[in-house]
Amino acid sequence: MKIHAEELLTFLAVAEAEGVGRGARMLQRSQPAVSERLRALQLSLGEPLYQRSGRGIKLTAAGESLLPYARRLRESLEEVESWSARRQNLQEGSLRIAATNTVANYFLMEHLARFRSAYPSIQLQLKTGPLPDALSLGSWDLLFTEEQIAADHLPQHMEQEAWREDELVAILPRDHPWVQEGRQSARWEEILQQPIVWREAHSGIRRRVEAAIAHAGLCARYSVEVTGVEALRDAVAAGLGIGFASVEALDKVRWPLASLRLEPPRGLFWTLFLIRPQRDFQSRAVRVFLQLLFSH
Repeated sequence: MKIHAEELLTFLAVAEAEGVGRGARMLQRSQPAVSERLRALQLSLGEPLYQRSGRGIKLTAAGESLLPYARRLRESLEEVESWSARRQNLQEGSLRIAATNTVANYFLMEHLARFRSAYPSIQLQLKTGPLPDALSLGSWDLLFTEEQIAADHLPQHMEQEAWREDELVAILPRDHPWVQEGRQSARWEEILQQPIVWREAHSGIRRRVEAAIAHAGLCARYSVEVTGVEALRDAVAAGLGIGFASVEALDKVRWPLASLRLEPPRGLFWTLFLIRPQRDFQSRAVRVFLQLLFSH
C-alpha cells in the first residue's frame, strides 16, 4: 500500500511528543484523526510502530528505524517551503525572454533594467535575433515578435496578443536633397526611384515595408542588404541609400539621420506582439514583469 507524507509526519509528531494526545495537540488535529492516520500507516507497513506505555507511547524497533526517515522528510518539506517562499518573494527564480533585435534594443531594455533593479535575485536570460522555431517556443517564458505567429504554431499553454503599435518611417542622410527641401513625407513611387538599404530577410520591418509596397501595386527594388540595426544606420549615413526604421527606435538614439513619413498623410504602422503563458501557467516572475511592462 502507498505511504503518504502526512501519515509519516503524524507519526513523527506523536513519536517526538511521546504520546498520541500530545502529538494531536501539536498538530492541531483531533485525537481520533491522528489515531486513524497512525493506523493507516501501520497497516501500509505491515507492523506496529509503537506500543502504549502508561499515558504515553514507546516506539517499537520498526518505529525507531522509521524515525530518521520521517525526520529527513520533514527537513525536505521545510526546504521546499523555504524555496517556495523565496520564489514568491522573487528572491529566487528566472525569467527567460526571446525577442527580435529591434524589439530587444529599443522596446525592452528599459523595462528589463527596472525589473532587474527591483528584483536583483532573479536570473534574466535574453535571446535576441530570429525567434526560435515552433517546437522550442515553449522553452521561453515570454517572446516578443515583430509579426503575429500562426495560432497553430503556439504551444497549447501560451497565448498571443498585440502589445504595442509604432510608426515606420524612411531614414536618409541630412544632406539628402529631400531633407534640404524641407519635405516631411514621401510616396512609394518616389522612394522606389532611390537606392534602398534593406535589413536582412527575417526583419519584421523589412517584411512590413515589402507588404506595403506590394499593396500599393508596386515592386520593391533590392540594391543593398545589411544585417542589424547598426549596419543599417551606418549604410544610410554613408549615402548608400534610403532605409526604414521605427519612430520609437529613432526617438531613443541620436542618429545623424533625417526621417520622412511613409504613405502620407496617415503613415505606415506596424504592430508588435507578445507571446506569453496563459495565466495559470505563469510563474511569479512572469506575472510581476508583465505588471511592470503594462504599467508603463
